[in-house]
Amino acid sequence: MVPVETENTYQLRDHLFNTVIEGAHIDPFKSCFLHFLGLMKGSVPSFDFASLPLYQRCAIAGLDVVDEVVSSQDVSRLLGQAAKIDATPRPWVSDVFGVMAVKWLVDKINDDRITREFKYWISGFLSQQVSSDNLNTFEKDIALYISSDEPNTYTSACVPLFLHYQNNLRIGDHQERLSLIDRFMGEFRAQAQKNAPTAFLSLMVYVFDQVNQDVAVVPPKGWSLSDLLGFLDHIPVGLKRWTWEEAARTKGAEPVKWPVVNEYHVQNLLYVLLAPIFNDIADEVNLQPVGQKNPRIDLYLPSLQTIIEVKYRKNVKKSFQALVGEIAEDASLYRADEKYMDALIVIVLWDCTRATQEHSKFKEGVLKIKGINGCVVVSAPSTMDG
Repeated sequence: MVPVETENTYQLRDHLFNTVIEGAHIDPFKSCFLHFLGLMKGSVPSFDFASLPLYQRCAIAGLDVVDEVVSSQDVSRLLGQAAKIDATPRPWVSDVFGVMAVKWLVDKINDDRITREFKYWISGFLSQQVSSDNLNTFEKDIALYISSDEPNTYTSACVPLFLHYQNNLRIGDHQERLSLIDRFMGEFRAQAQKNAPTAFLSLMVYVFDQVNQDVAVVPPKGWSLSDLLGFLDHIPVGLKRWTWEEAARTKGAEPVKWPVVNEYHVQNLLYVLLAPIFNDIADEVNLQPVGQKNPRIDLYLPSLQTIIEVKYRKNVKKSFQALVGEIAEDASLYRADEKYMDALIVIVLWDCTRATQEHSKFKEGVLKIKGINGCVVVSAPSTMDG
């Protein structure tokens, strides 16, 4: 690979992408892999699928980008083949990306017998390749993923991020993902001086593009749940300057009072405070119906995978006990939607009664509810009428 200027990562991205295109145009699998990653638009270039070797047909079928299918019998036939013929390794022995695609094909078939055959097949070459140092760091991580569907400790940042963005093994911890992104950018820049395989470079370009989209919605300084809760806890500090005039401050003007008399007023206030930080913020998000219930999220921060549920205590008629019951019901409804099963839930209560002696017990009770990750209580400014 010709060395390129690495000061501009986007320039490096374009250089690597052009290298990938050049290396993939004569190879059906590499070309299909580019389409699988979304790096190539339009239809897959035509090629004679039936004339390809069985291994390559199975690998391409695993990418699910062509109409051609491979039968279960053909997959079993491949998985019954030895890793070597007369001491000569077969093509898949050193091709972890193709083997990964075969794994996806096996997963799609979802047959216990074929799954067992696949595990026995890879046992004949994969671990030996890893231990003999015939694979680079990234290829070893791919081999680790192929061998086990469970979360693993990967050496690289690129591979776990790839699996995350492909929804194979999601990284639920926000800070962990940010740390991996930071490490990945170092790995990406290092490719400027290396002559890496085409499939691997495709992976790097794909993850780079996904990271750029991810970072675009990640708040400054990489906020965590504790950062969010700390921010919300300090809202009362700003409320000291809340406009509530008994007399006009300018001659001839009417006194101005900013009333907060509904739950949606508090929701709007939180939106105003959070939107400049979280540009992905969404409000009034409708969830899947649960029987006759139609749950709706007040505020959602996708970059933190966090739901903010707003509650409003207007007067003593609304007991803290009733509020705890409402929150428990809301949490169970949110968890019923598969998309938000793993989301964090933060409760924000605006208390017009300023019953500060009850707040500690209320927060303690709310945090005992399964699935609630944080609770903040904000008393209305003392200048308000209630």
